[in-house]
Amino acid sequence: MTARIDEDTFISTWLRHNGHVPSIAKELNINERSCFKRRVFVEQKRGIVLPSGSKRPDAAKAREYVEKIGHRITLTLKDGMAVIFGDAHYWPGDNSIAHQALVRFIKEHQPAIVICNGDAFDGAAISRHPPTSWTKLPDVADELAYCQQMIGEIEEAAPSKAKLVWCVGNHDNRFSARLAQSAPQYVRVHGTDLPDHFTAWNFSWSCQINDDVIVKHRWHNGVHATWSNALKSGFNIFTNHLHRLCVTPITDYGGRRYGVDCGTLSDFGPTAQKFAYGEDNPQNWGSGFAVATFKNGKLLPPELVIVHDGVAWFRGRPV
Repeated sequence: MTARIDEDTFISTWLRHNGHVPSIAKELNINERSCFKRRVFVEQKRGIVLPSGSKRPDAAKAREYVEKIGHRITLTLKDGMAVIFGDAHYWPGDNSIAHQALVRFIKEHQPAIVICNGDAFDGAAISRHPPTSWTKLPDVADELAYCQQMIGEIEEAAPSKAKLVWCVGNHDNRFSARLAQSAPQYVRVHGTDLPDHFTAWNFSWSCQINDDVIVKHRWHNGVHATWSNALKSGFNIFTNHLHRLCVTPITDYGGRRYGVDCGTLSDFGPTAQKFAYGEDNPQNWGSGFAVATFKNGKLLPPELVIVHDGVAWFRGRPV
């Protein structure tokens, strides 16, 4: 139990690691969730603020700016792979099976493009929706710090020349929207917008790859969302938001194209407090992410990495 660690030791360890929770937890031999709880206890008792750390300094990347037209990033990929994940909803201490698989997958396959397709940041404490029952919500500082750490692992795994794109989701937007609504005088002050804290990523509402692939967080809703997205866009389209993790083909006179729901990077179920709003109803969701492979500039049939019975699978092999 964390009480066995005296406060001075905890404080000195926290400061020495610049608030990097995985490193602190490892040194103190506690889990990350206990580390965050201990931090709150020490801060309240001592009347101090322990700084929220980000990823390790040696993991930092500088953003490689890519072409952007309005609210859309445009990329060209002749031969190679794009990995698309989203809806991680990172809460302090959560380290999902799909997230771990994503990091391993990127290290092994070295994709040319990595796209965070929204809602890595959850923003539960600044939601316009009231909290569910007595669910304990993480504060913004801890959630942001943990999100930086997990995204930092993805940055470390990605090739140095990989394009890193973040298509903003509705939860991501909570970060600056709350400030813009309640304290508009702070708009454009550095630190008040989510991209200020993720300097390796190119932010936009959507990303177009070649002439016929669109990636964005959400469009249509409902069980036929992927079909509607592909039908009405005229593009191969990768979305998140609904957490379903599925590929829907559609064929017409223009040929065959795909609507893809990239699922959720989070674990879910009756013990996941972040999804308590689901009232313990069965969710038609899937943990995992999507893989888009291009050959001679054309998209091959999209593939999924799927978490099944506690293991992430790709092409019949564990990831």
